[in-house]
Amino acid sequence: MLPTVDSTVSDRLSDSAVARLVKASLLVLFSYILLANAWMGDDAYITYRVVWNWVHGYGLTFNPDERVQAYTHPLWMLATSAAHFITREFFFTGTALSWAFDIATLVVLMRWARTGPKAAVLVVWLLTSKAFVDYTSSGLENPLSYFLVALFYTRYLDRPRGAVADARELRAYTFMASLVFLTRPDAVLLFAVPLGEMLWQVVRRRPQRAIVPVMTGVAPAVLWLAFATFYYGFPLPNTYYAKVANGIPKLMLYQQGIAYVLNSISHDPITLGTVGLALLTVWRGDAAGKRATLSAALYVAYTVSVGGDFMSGRFFTTPFLIAVMAVAPSAAALSAPAALAALVAYNLFMPIVPIKTTSRYESAWPWRIQNGIKDERGSYFQGTNVLFFSPFRALPDFTWVREGTSFRNGTEKVSVQGSIGFYGLYAGPEKFLVDRNALSDPLLAHIPASPRLPFEFYAGHYFRDLPEGYLESVTENRNLLTDPQLHEYYDAVRNVTRGPLVSASRFRDIVALNLGRYRNFHEQVLKRRAVDLSIRADNERFSTDVGDRDIATGSLRATGRAGYLQFGPGIPAQPGRYRARWVGSTDSLPGLSLGYVEVWFGTERRVARAEVVADAGRPDHVLAALDFIVPKEGVDSLEYRFFVNGGVRMALERVELYSGPKIPQK
Repeated sequence: MLPTVDSTVSDRLSDSAVARLVKASLLVLFSYILLANAWMGDDAYITYRVVWNWVHGYGLTFNPDERVQAYTHPLWMLATSAAHFITREFFFTGTALSWAFDIATLVVLMRWARTGPKAAVLVVWLLTSKAFVDYTSSGLENPLSYFLVALFYTRYLDRPRGAVADARELRAYTFMASLVFLTRPDAVLLFAVPLGEMLWQVVRRRPQRAIVPVMTGVAPAVLWLAFATFYYGFPLPNTYYAKVANGIPKLMLYQQGIAYVLNSISHDPITLGTVGLALLTVWRGDAAGKRATLSAALYVAYTVSVGGDFMSGRFFTTPFLIAVMAVAPSAAALSAPAALAALVAYNLFMPIVPIKTTSRYESAWPWRIQNGIKDERGSYFQGTNVLFFSPFRALPDFTWVREGTSFRNGTEKVSVQGSIGFYGLYAGPEKFLVDRNALSDPLLAHIPASPRLPFEFYAGHYFRDLPEGYLESVTENRNLLTDPQLHEYYDAVRNVTRGPLVSASRFRDIVALNLGRYRNFHEQVLKRRAVDLSIRADNERFSTDVGDRDIATGSLRATGRAGYLQFGPGIPAQPGRYRARWVGSTDSLPGLSLGYVEVWFGTERRVARAEVVADAGRPDHVLAALDFIVPKEGVDSLEYRFFVNGGVRMALERVELYSGPKIPQK
């Protein structure tokens, strides 16, 4: 008689085999979708230039002669450095490194899900989000963030209800938070609520037991901050200071942050929709799920508060991952087939989803309508997707790669650029790049953005005007700034970033820059800076009711109807004395009334008005000028307007704004 196998054991073995097959299939599906959507962004190459310099003995620098932390993600930079040290290549290495961390993330998640149906719901849900898949590659730190978030929350969400963290747990959780801080400093908010709750429980009972575990856990972050302060002169990345010291009013940042949310909802609704679903459903679940979801919502709120970003959806990917972890297991437990069917239907009916990406994919929407929030993958996909490799075509195949290569072999030593990644790596270490957006520039990062910024505003691109003498200073490697205040500040910056690492004067300047009289230097500059603006009348920030835009000449031409030829732009203004001027031409007879000009604070408060009369004798073509004063509290929305009378024929060419000593004498 043949031996028999217990049917329960047989079923269990069969279920295990099916689960393994499902999970393996999900990894294959993910790998295909990653490759189909893979790309490499310009910002990644900023880090790659630092890595190249370090591996080749130039130090952890962007410009070898200047110690500046031009990257936001120290841990990702170190991982990339280790990989590049082996391969001596970036494009394929960066894609492979991203894939490895992404696969590690899915393995952690699927082990946590345990069953095949739960794993399937979890992974398919993630692969349905455009934002999540977009940043599984790109060369940025998101894959490492995914991995650390998965490690943290797979452990945290399985904690017994009401459990109090012991020393080992507290050390482990704070250590993971420390690593995610090193991956991206603001990402520590993703763990804020769970960590706060655990620390509160421990401190409330026996506070002394929290000291050693917490100090041990945060040691990596503390050590890096100490190193960064010593080596670079500042504890946080230069990119942080470039974004904080921009001089943009908080209200404008909040408004742009809301636009970032709406952009995500418009083009990729499942990403923030999942966060919203988690907020609505987890209140009936356990406390761990609530705290996880609150952390996700906190990071979304933080993203809004800093003005969002120009990369659509990028900063919602990790909150989305946490939200999926909070709701997908429950959805699978209720009905895995129904959940999968809903996800499949979403992929069928939504026009922009990762599974539908083909070789023809390109930028998917007109990004200018929301101040530069764009499909970053679409912008680079055609020249950086790994599947497009072929003989005689080097990847990345991009304009800035060719421009950087030309600059490398030219005679010029210094170049001013707004995009420094591809260009910078291919320019080579002997060339110096001045970054107008200040991501790699230690002086520009600490002065406010250009007064022209509202007229050329793109999210995340806070360009600076170069101080007089700055290019000469960089070229000759000495301080030639003409402004006394900037000259003094730049002396300290140069000592910290270019001087000997160990010197008493350098340490004094580090203290002054971070804690002393230079700590809020951008505010000091903003208060005394005069405005000197001359903007084409057809600039998109100016609205018109009775004008035709002439793109060739940059002018607004009156149509003959009475009304506002120009109004707007609703920009912030510091306190002080101002003059607005309107420059153009008219064939009206001298002495004829053309209309009037006005200045408004917001849309409800008119503060100045003057009639405009034709004057053929003005050689500078100034049609009108109006003086006004902005009160000491400043204004968030300044509008200057030109109302034309009916029948007037006029071409408004430029609209000017001056303040303080920049006001023209005549």
